Amino acid sequence: MTRDQACQLLIAQLEPTWPQEWRGLATTAQEHPLVGEARALTLAETCHLPFFQVGGEVSWITVAPDSSALRAAVTGLRAWIIPSLAWEHRSRPVLRPEDYSGSLAPALAELCPAGYYRWRSTQSAARIKIPPKLRLWRQLLAVRPNFVLARPQTLFELREQFRLALATGDRDLAEQAITAIDQRQLDTAANTLFMRMQMRARFGSYREITEEPRLSELLRLRLPHKVRIAIVEAFYEVYLREDDHRGDRANAAKIFREKVHPTVASLLGLCRDEDGHVVERTLRYYRDAVGTVNREKQDEEAMFFDAVRRGDWRRIQESGSQLLNRSDFSEPLRSILPAALTESLKFQPSPDLAAALEGQRTPLSAPQSWSEFVRRLRKGDYETAKLFLELPERPVINPSETVKVREIVAETEELFTDPACATNSDASELLGQSLPFLIEDLVGEPEYPRSELAQTYLTLLQLWTQQRATNLQPADPNAAISLAAGVLSSLAGVEIQTAELLRRWWQSRQVRIRLPFLLETLDLLADHCQEFGIAQGLWIDGVTFIRAQAVALTLSEHKLWRSIGQKLGFDKETLDEYLAVAAITAEQELDDPLQAAALRKIAIVSLHEKAAQAAAALIRERTNAEVLVVSELVAGRDTKSARTADVVLLVWAATKHSVYRAFDDMRDKIAYVQGTGVSSVVLALERWVLSSRVTNV
Repeated sequence: MTRDQACQLLIAQLEPTWPQEWRGLATTAQEHPLVGEARALTLAETCHLPFFQVGGEVSWITVAPDSSALRAAVTGLRAWIIPSLAWEHRSRPVLRPEDYSGSLAPALAELCPAGYYRWRSTQSAARIKIPPKLRLWRQLLAVRPNFVLARPQTLFELREQFRLALATGDRDLAEQAITAIDQRQLDTAANTLFMRMQMRARFGSYREITEEPRLSELLRLRLPHKVRIAIVEAFYEVYLREDDHRGDRANAAKIFREKVHPTVASLLGLCRDEDGHVVERTLRYYRDAVGTVNREKQDEEAMFFDAVRRGDWRRIQESGSQLLNRSDFSEPLRSILPAALTESLKFQPSPDLAAALEGQRTPLSAPQSWSEFVRRLRKGDYETAKLFLELPERPVINPSETVKVREIVAETEELFTDPACATNSDASELLGQSLPFLIEDLVGEPEYPRSELAQTYLTLLQLWTQQRATNLQPADPNAAISLAAGVLSSLAGVEIQTAELLRRWWQSRQVRIRLPFLLETLDLLADHCQEFGIAQGLWIDGVTFIRAQAVALTLSEHKLWRSIGQKLGFDKETLDEYLAVAAITAEQELDDPLQAAALRKIAIVSLHEKAAQAAAALIRERTNAEVLVVSELVAGRDTKSARTADVVLLVWAATKHSVYRAFDDMRDKIAYVQGTGVSSVVLALERWVLSSRVTNV
């Protein structure tokens, strides 16, 4: 049963009991006493509906989309109506889903999966006093200001936003996080440089890595392994890839000796073939240049102490694991081996080694896998579980291991609903902190979204909305949009459920800063949903907010609101009515930043060709530029043509890495697009143009 069918069934059952003048709710005018409740029911909000018993009391039910909304509704009723005008059901005021029965059971299960609240009143109060109270309550809630705590982000929050920005393809936001840490001196210069290297590697800006002025200084530090790999991959992409792929190994070897080896030889000595295809290809040239070391013939103790001296945690574990099983090693080694191996687990997780050291390691040893992290939480071992999230080289989830991924996310969801965790502040905090890491591992991987993990993405979106919908951290809504896009593109039959989650996100905090999120949400729903009910309600909510708050829209925003309204099926008269206050002035038309930029050629690089073409059409209306859409899987003629553009709008989530490499030397002309919809592309261009204006000034 769909939500619309459930709403119709509920009204059909209740309406015949109402007073004669109340009937015909579906077609009635705004004067109907329950019109606000009916609209709330349709929009999946909390609502209160009566059942008039013949010659007796009136039984009211309060329907809410989730448990938190139900609790808020009960609190509100007790403040506004109960006990002055009504009273709770005497025995069981809240009915849970397992208690539903009768003809309304399917509808109630759809409308209020967390349960519904029962209360009673006299018929006189139900007809005369309660409806005006409910209407006034809704009016006050509608104008309630959203209070925002104006405080600077902590280092933990900035790092979290940085990880989410990388996962969701938002380079500008990642750079903002790094800049904020630097300006406020929240971390060492070395650590922020590590973050910058990871960001450049994530977005394929390899020349920025190889030409980094502080690179020689950086290479003298003990690097996180992911940074080490990023530098090696950058040197391969810039200097070796072309010859290596062409099969010219002789010239590639020559370039390696001249350009690569003098700089990164110390890093390659700590790398392994299993670090990835690019590292494995680079190591071939390294071994040819320096010769292959036959480590098997070396003394194991000497290998171990050499690894300790160099800080090579993997070699410490490889050689130390062999020594651990022997009884004939020297006394100095006997005294430091267990401690060194235990220390290595803080930097290089190894579940097998952790199991071997189980009887010897210190009690505060970090979990070595996601599964172990969840088990520690379930046992209430919060102190050691926290260490897992603080590991410099935290183990990531392998998305290709779908069964294990489903188990981890399902167990995490269970913990969120476990009373023992829900009532424990340490457990709740750790669970909340784990969600960005899960999103980083699953959304930030190259093959996202995977159809076999579609239900897992939906579970994460539900948890993310439940935990973060009221937050105003800038990367949080990006994660919600990315998860929703993954769900809608890989799982059928969940359009309404996904739309409802995104609606809750907007309505939890209706503030100016969230209007771009709302535009992206509407873009997404217009492309994937067959029923536009929730999307149309959101569009109306958005333009109503714009009018009520007198929000000054940019020219791009105004045109996007109108364009999306057309896609959602609103006619010209409706669009004119709702957008009248936000009408485009003559001054705005004359001061159109896209027109003033005098761009000659604009390229949009995206595999989502439909959205890219729609964005191109909007851009052509406002510029005299040639707008080229590049949707190639590998760099070809269109990619070559795009290199001559004044600006390249690169839709990161819908671009093949091989195509992006063609623009590696054009950093100043690239505008990274976070999201894949029309609004994301157009607004990214406007931001790039305005930023260029400021830079030129």
